[in-house]
Amino acid sequence: MSNSQKLTYFSLSFIGGICVASYFFSFSSIFFIIGIILILFKGKEKIIIVGFCFIFFSIGMFRFESEFKKINENFLINFDQKEVILTGVISGEVKKGNDKTQMIVDVFDKGRVVGKALVFTDKYSFYEYRDKIKIEGKILVPQNLEGFDYKGYLSKSQVSVIISYPEIEIIERKFYSNSFQKIQYFIYEFKNSKAEKIKDLLPPKLSPILEAMILGNDTVMSKELKEDLSRSGLSHAIAISGSHIVLFSTMIFWVLLFLGFWRKQALVVSIIFTLLYVFFVGMMASAFRAGIMMTMLFLAELFDRKAFNLRTLVIAAFIMLLLNPLLLKNDLGFQLSFLAVLGIILMGPVFNQWLRFIKWNYLREIIAVTFAAQIFTLPVLISSFGYFSIISIITNIFVIPITPLLMGLGILIPFLFYPLSFIFSIPCTLLLYYLMFIIEFSSQIPFAILNVKIPIIVLLISYIPLFFISYKNEKRGLEFLGQ
Repeated sequence: MSNSQKLTYFSLSFIGGICVASYFFSFSSIFFIIGIILILFKGKEKIIIVGFCFIFFSIGMFRFESEFKKINENFLINFDQKEVILTGVISGEVKKGNDKTQMIVDVFDKGRVVGKALVFTDKYSFYEYRDKIKIEGKILVPQNLEGFDYKGYLSKSQVSVIISYPEIEIIERKFYSNSFQKIQYFIYEFKNSKAEKIKDLLPPKLSPILEAMILGNDTVMSKELKEDLSRSGLSHAIAISGSHIVLFSTMIFWVLLFLGFWRKQALVVSIIFTLLYVFFVGMMASAFRAGIMMTMLFLAELFDRKAFNLRTLVIAAFIMLLLNPLLLKNDLGFQLSFLAVLGIILMGPVFNQWLRFIKWNYLREIIAVTFAAQIFTLPVLISSFGYFSIISIITNIFVIPITPLLMGLGILIPFLFYPLSFIFSIPCTLLLYYLMFIIEFSSQIPFAILNVKIPIIVLLISYIPLFFISYKNEKRGLEFLGQ
C-alpha cells in the first residue's frame, strides 16, 4: 500500500470520527485503545494500518469534543439574560442589511479574548472592521429556531452569545494586532468600494442581485426577493457559497481553454483567478474554503496527478476539519463546497456524455459541471431548508447558460473606468432583467415548493444511486476536468 493511500485512509478515518461525533455519539478513548491494541500486532501491516485508522478516528472524535466543549462552556454563557458592559474588537466583516447591521466581536477580559459575540445594531451604523468598542447590553445564548440549529450555526464561527441593539461606544479605530489584520481591513474596504460602484451603475432593483452574486452581499437583498429565489430554485445562482466558487473556477478554466490557452497555462491562470476572486469577495469563510479546495485540485491536475483528485479532495477536507471540526455539521458552505467538487469529479463526465447533443464543447462542459454540482448538493439543501423547488430544473435550464456571461460582466464592471464600466453595465442590466423575470414569473407558479423532511440516514442513502451511476459510467467518472 502506497503512502498516499495510507494518508487517504487516515484522513477519511479522521473525517469519519468527526462525522460520528457530530451526529451520533462520541467515545474517543475507546476507539483510541482499540487502535493501540491493533498496532501491537507487529509484522501484520494491514492490521497495523487498521489500528492507525482507529486512532485517527478517535482523534477526529476528540477534536470535535474539545471544540464543541469550548463553545458550549464559554465564559460568556454564564451571563445569559444579564445586562453587561464589555470591551471588544470587531473581528469580521461588518454586514449591513436592509434592516440591521451585524458584526462578530472578540470580547476581551484582562487583555485576552474570552469569547465571540454576534452583535446586531441599526442599519445606519458606521462601525468598521478592527474598531475597538465598548458594549452595554443584554447577553443572550442563541436558541434553535423552528427546527433550525441556530446555536450550532453560530458555533462554527466560534460565536457563543448574541447581543441585540446595545449601546456602543468606539474606543479606538483600526485597532490592529498584526499585518494580516491590516490586509483584511484593506480587503473589506476594497469590497465596499466595488459595491458602491455597482449601486451607481445599476438600477436599485437589480444591484442587490449583482452584489449578492459577485460580492456575496446577500444581506442587501429584500426578504421578498430571497423568498422568490427559494420558490424558483435559484438561490444557489445568486448567493456566493462554496459551490458558487467551484462553478466560477471551473467556468474560468473552460473559458481559458476556449480562448486558446494550453491546458497547464489554463490551470495556472485559473488558480490565480480563483484566489483573486476569493480576495475580491472579502475572504468570506465559505469562499475561502472552496477556493483552497479548487486550488488543490487544480494543482493536482497541473502536476499530472489526475488519479489522485479524490484523494486531494479528501485531504483538503481533512486539513479544514482539523482546523475547525464544527464545519462538518454546522457549516452549509463547507458541505456544499465538498459535495459540489465531488459531484464535478464523479458526475461531470457522466453529464458530459448525456449532453453530447450540445455540439459546442465548452458550453456542454459548463452545463455538465453545473448540473453535476447541483445534483450532488441538492439532498443537503433539501435537508437543510426542508423544502424542494419542483420547478428548479426548468428554471436552471433557462438561467445556467447566462450565468458565466453574467458573472464575467459583473466582475468586470466594478474594475473598469466609468466610460467602459457604463458600456458593460448595459448588457449586464439586460441579463439581470431577464434573470429577474425568470425569478418573479417562476416564483408565482402555484405549488412551486414541496416541503420535505429528510432524516440523515435517508440523506446518505440518496447518494448511493449517484455513486453507482458514476461507477458504471464507461469513463468511471474519476477524472476532474478530463480531456
